[in-house]
Amino acid sequence: MRALSMAAAVAVALAGWMAALPALAQAPANRPAAPQSPLPTLNMTVPQRDREAVYAYYRAEMAAGRCPLPLVRMSNACLAPSPGRSQWRLDQPLADNIKGEAPPAALIARLSPSPAGYHYVRVENDLLVVGVGTRIVAALVADLSKL
Repeated sequence: MRALSMAAAVAVALAGWMAALPALAQAPANRPAAPQSPLPTLNMTVPQRDREAVYAYYRAEMAAGRCPLPLVRMSNACLAPSPGRSQWRLDQPLADNIKGEAPPAALIARLSPSPAGYHYVRVENDLLVVGVGTRIVAALVADLSKL
């Protein structure tokens, strides 16, 4: 009889514990919701001095009669190609088919050092700050179509 009452007590306790499981599995109501984006926003700002240095470099090259990439010579003038739809987005990695080029060394020397883990890359008419291993676009330094 005692074994039967002990088994009944264990069965009642187990049933009560199993009934409480769904309530334990639910998240508390006061916990904040998880963020929707998988990556945090980088919030990198580019100093105005760097933007001005980029535009000054390209204007000086144009005044000297040189047309550094991505500029093209048209009718004795050095012009930036017409801007198309950007193939990149901030806080997103560059697509594998997008080939970025390093800007000229003389221009990099005029810019602030890039943050650790990032480097300057020119993609079409845009000079960007991009993550070295991740290829995530952290900031737009300058749009060369605005020269």
